[in-house]
Amino acid sequence: MEFRCKKTENCFAGARTYEYELPVTGKELTRLLADWDIRENHRFRRPVFSARREGMEIKGILAARVVKVNFTEENWEEEKKGLERWLEETEA
Repeated sequence: MEFRCKKTENCFAGARTYEYELPVTGKELTRLLADWDIRENHRFRRPVFSARREGMEIKGILAARVVKVNFTEENWEEEKKGLERWLEETEA
């Protein structure tokens, strides 16, 4: 699948958070993340999800096509490359 990625700013120094614009919604993405620990929260006006695996976290609104990814401090570059390779190889 095609995606656009950009670094996002937040209040934490040295944060490794990136925003990904995807051709699928958050809900559709959760179905593709089979081996991740996925939690959904439907109590908000715009329900959200969080997916975690090995310290990495993907968060977003279930109906939106933009997600934020937090990578671990130790291996963030490898994790980012691996996630982007997986996204490229995954059918939307």
